Amino acid sequence: MITLVYLERLGDVLQMLPAAKWLHDQGRGPVHIACAPKYSGVLDLVTYATWTPEPVGDVIDLQIWPNRYQEYRASGLSWMDFVYADPRIACAERTILLDNLPDRRPVGLPDRYNLLAPHGISQGFAYPLDVSLYMAKEKMGEFVLLHEPADCFYTVPHWSAASIVELALAIRHADQFMCINSSPAILASALRRGRLTYFLPQQGQWTQDNCAPWPGRIDYQRNHWPAVTPAC
Repeated sequence: MITLVYLERLGDVLQMLPAAKWLHDQGRGPVHIACAPKYSGVLDLVTYATWTPEPVGDVIDLQIWPNRYQEYRASGLSWMDFVYADPRIACAERTILLDNLPDRRPVGLPDRYNLLAPHGISQGFAYPLDVSLYMAKEKMGEFVLLHEPADCFYTVPHWSAASIVELALAIRHADQFMCINSSPAILASALRRGRLTYFLPQQGQWTQDNCAPWPGRIDYQRNHWPAVTPAC
């Protein structure tokens, strides 16, 4: 029995899955991931690991924040290269496998749609929302805006996911997808390989945080902001 510990940030919890899969395949199971309850839905996406509120068995704590943050920044390594340098998981193949995603469409979205996911909680470089909306329109035409479940006053078509499973389904079934470097991008790396995804990367000193590219991803950025009229 073994537990991977990564409490915060949905994208980071998702990136624990390759390690969990490798440990499971090595016969180290049952494999658990200890994360905040709001992220426990990640474990509904897979069969090779389960959620636990507290670590059990052997514990592998891979968290960067706060104790290893300065070490991470000084390393110059990407998140995956830094975390997966741990010898206990260094041999893991890093592609995320979501082997328990339901075979259905997301609730509340049309049969055909393009999806924009412009939000995140810890980006060093932030794209102004108006700019993200402009770029989505420029590249994808009509689109649906993905937003957090809350009161929404956007005038563009919008949708929020009731669960992490619904979020994954929405990303998988979108015709075209645009996202910043946040958890939707991590899901897209697993669910949209070979399918068109526009990626708005972190820039400047924050490029270290960008997730690894995958087939079908097009990095899209501007050196200056276009003059846009607020759309929300």
